[in-house]
Amino acid sequence: MHPLHALLIDDEPSALQHLEAMLGASPSVRVQARARSLNQAIQALRAHTPDLVFLDLRLGADHGSALLPLLPASCAVVITTAYSDFAVSAFDAGVRDYLLKPIRPERLARCLERLQKSPALPHNTSSEGGFWLEASLAHGKEFVAFDQVLWVVGMRVQTHLQLQDRDPIVLRRPIREWEALLPADSFQRLDRSTIIQSRRLQSFERVSRSLHLLHFHGFEQPLAIGATAYRRLRELLAE
Repeated sequence: MHPLHALLIDDEPSALQHLEAMLGASPSVRVQARARSLNQAIQALRAHTPDLVFLDLRLGADHGSALLPLLPASCAVVITTAYSDFAVSAFDAGVRDYLLKPIRPERLARCLERLQKSPALPHNTSSEGGFWLEASLAHGKEFVAFDQVLWVVGMRVQTHLQLQDRDPIVLRRPIREWEALLPADSFQRLDRSTIIQSRRLQSFERVSRSLHLLHFHGFEQPLAIGATAYRRLRELLAE
């Protein structure tokens, strides 16, 4: 089993050193980066894609929870804090564990064991012909065939997944992860925020110099793209 790549975030140097020393004894985790502030954490996330984040909730004048919307959906979050007040809201936000300081080695070991035993987040697991999508709790898990995906569009820290038979699904997952997940022979990235399934593309029309509409087989709503994406599309069609 491959080790989990971890990002450690804490404004106390001694707490970072203590946690890293304990994690160093576990073959299941490899520390990828460290951060002592919210800004440093954001920079670390731009440079790395961790599987696991240990997040202190008190980062100087900032609150660690401000980082949660910026994390990719593939990332498991473990809160490390001296305060128990935020446990309920943290679990409501989807964190995987809540460790109270000072963190005991045996408590950390139980946390890592649970993380290793728990299944991968469903919407990050691809298999032949499709991937698992974690829907709302009412619907559980759903297998989505690659052929159902028409396009993926990035919107700041979220992406909009457009399937054949429903409204767009908003997910907290960066566009680069979709690019890695979707088969390269049928999905092409047109610009920083747009991936389309070219096999489903039916036609395109020019509205203006900076606006074009893409039409897909079996789907009424077109996708609007800008000039950069359109130029890339023309290059792909010419290949």
